[in-house]
Amino acid sequence: MKLSWRFRVDLAQSGSVNMEIDRTLLDQVEQEAEALTVLRFYRWDVPTVSIGHHQEPARAVDLTYCEANNVPVVRRTTGGRAVLHDRELTYAVVSNDDRFFPLHSLDQTYLTIAGALQKGLARLGVSSDLAAGGREIGSSARIDIKHPCFASASRHELLVRGRKIAGSAQRRLRRSFLQHGSIPLELNIPLMARALGVSEQL
Repeated sequence: MKLSWRFRVDLAQSGSVNMEIDRTLLDQVEQEAEALTVLRFYRWDVPTVSIGHHQEPARAVDLTYCEANNVPVVRRTTGGRAVLHDRELTYAVVSNDDRFFPLHSLDQTYLTIAGALQKGLARLGVSSDLAAGGREIGSSARIDIKHPCFASASRHELLVRGRKIAGSAQRRLRRSFLQHGSIPLELNIPLMARALGVSEQL
């Protein structure tokens, strides 16, 4: 089987366009006969809230505030909790290649990608640690959906000085997966708190 990786960097686009691109890439890779991995980096044209596939918008987000302040709300095809995307770098990994990513294991796939992110941050001079405890990613354990993504870390997520530095979520099809994640360059805590309807004391 031939190895194939594709790398793309997109300019800042709307949340709906960004989510549609990720969904389309997942569908394309699922149909690809050969092994294929796509690594995508992108940004957002305006501050935007994304919610997990199973979240109820009215419970996860302050819709009144977002509408009044022109903060779009989009739904991800992946799970997880609400995220305010603002000054950040967002990545997406889409693959059907189980030689790089163990497709049978959600936990191991997260760990593989977290290790790559950790090495990339180290090359930029940022030392990070992998969260060892906490909720296993993808587990069915009940979580407080009002807590924003960056309020707590799940196992294998990256920490800098004890605080979560990257939040990720995943969607799996029969023979492929999409994992995308948010790496904040700067957190706008007041905007995040108002948009998500939570306290600024994260």
